Amino acid sequence: MTAGFSVRGEGKTIILLHGSMASKEQWLGFTEELIPRYKVISMDLIGYGKNMRPTNADDYCLKDESELLRSILESTVGSDTPYHLVGHSYGGVVAMHHAYHHQANVKSLTLIEPMAFHLLDKDHTLINESRQMVDEIHRFIREGNAIAGAEKFINLWMPAGTFAKISEREKMFLSEGVKKMVMDFQAAVSEPLSVDDYAKLSMPVCLIAGKASPPYSLGITEVVAAAIPGIEFHWVEGGHFSPVSHPYQVNPLIADFIGRVEAGA
Repeated sequence: MTAGFSVRGEGKTIILLHGSMASKEQWLGFTEELIPRYKVISMDLIGYGKNMRPTNADDYCLKDESELLRSILESTVGSDTPYHLVGHSYGGVVAMHHAYHHQANVKSLTLIEPMAFHLLDKDHTLINESRQMVDEIHRFIREGNAIAGAEKFINLWMPAGTFAKISEREKMFLSEGVKKMVMDFQAAVSEPLSVDDYAKLSMPVCLIAGKASPPYSLGITEVVAAAIPGIEFHWVEGGHFSPVSHPYQVNPLIADFIGRVEAGA
């Protein structure tokens, strides 16, 4: 698998992980803000951007994403280099998994509404509702109508009618991305790490949530906030996609948190 990733800037290393249905391009603006002070690595998760969808669809899991990140780090900054890890939505779940297994190297962890379904009880209402949504999207995909699945996903997570306003090119891009999103959901639900495991995280952790996010996203965010002792929590305007819609609020929070960690605060 050829990894799509970007390495820019000099200094301490920051890793940026995007969410489902996106790519490393999500972080272009923030990267420009960071590179005068940091080395920034942004990575396409498997099945997005320049990375192909998994060939092991039935066995695909968060570890696959974490191993891809590990291989990128080895080829760019070295396996022993410490780094700050930032993840949004599904990228936040990947970041949580990676941080747990690589605590000696992760200097700080910033999470923006990580969709950590595995921290909920298996019959939790939030999982059941999300599974119904994913099953319907999967049905659209099997029927050869992935674009309808993409529309359902976007209109669920963003204001109603958003999908109708975007370009045909963007709609086609999203119709491909939704085919991987159903795998993301299953990986997030099936991850074996528990609340007790995440309570052992040794690095500073910052959690960011949007005031206008859907209830199921905020419900999971509350579980993550309660799971990690000493977590730093911030509200921003906007919804689940606040890193894209409200970067002027999100980006300074992340930069300030990482700066304080670097300064030993």
